Amino acid sequence: MKSNRPVDVGLGLGYGDFYWDFIYALPFTSNNKSSKSISFETGFDFFPGNWWVKGVYRSYSGFSTDVGDSSLYVDLWERDVYVSALWLGTSNGEFSPRAAFFLDRRQRHSAGSLILGGRIQGTKTKDKDEFFPYYQEPKEIFSSWVDMGYTYTWVFDNKAFLNLWGVAGVAVGGDTEEDDYMLLPEIIGKLAFGYIGEIWSWNNVLETEYMPVIFDSHWEQKLVCAYKILIVRRF
Repeated sequence: MKSNRPVDVGLGLGYGDFYWDFIYALPFTSNNKSSKSISFETGFDFFPGNWWVKGVYRSYSGFSTDVGDSSLYVDLWERDVYVSALWLGTSNGEFSPRAAFFLDRRQRHSAGSLILGGRIQGTKTKDKDEFFPYYQEPKEIFSSWVDMGYTYTWVFDNKAFLNLWGVAGVAVGGDTEEDDYMLLPEIIGKLAFGYIGEIWSWNNVLETEYMPVIFDSHWEQKLVCAYKILIVRRF
């Protein structure tokens, strides 16, 4: 299954320690049969002290899969909601993820932090075309996660920076309609580089996420790779 959403655009606002953003997929398509793909995401980020609290609602539908020499559109719909909390308690006042990923702070010295935390998540999936037998009936799954990792930002004299972020997590969960329990390991890696100026700032983020979903009677793999550009104007 391949997503047919090559380009997303979004708008975000921030004040103090709170941020909100909205992201929508532009209607670019790979072929006419997979032109129905729709995607949007909205959420908040909050930074109380050494914590990063994040809430996200995502909805996306429409994928393409190769069948022989042609591409087939499958109306697979999924809704995803989660709230996460990450503690960066070893930052010692020298490291902030906001400097690398939100560009509203300037980190003065190279520094990093241990990452500890977790999240609760609910996902609902339905194959409206009945292409996948496992998703012919709606599957609603709730899971609880534990995450651990490390991040470090190198700061350069010309106000540029480079950040590496790595988190590994594991979750347990289950289907609300059946006694089908699952195990969810996950690896998330990010590389961010950019520039923080007095008025304008920008960054480039390379992000990858890999998660095998292992049920009692079914398993699948999810791989997400993204290249993101953020431009920030201070007022």
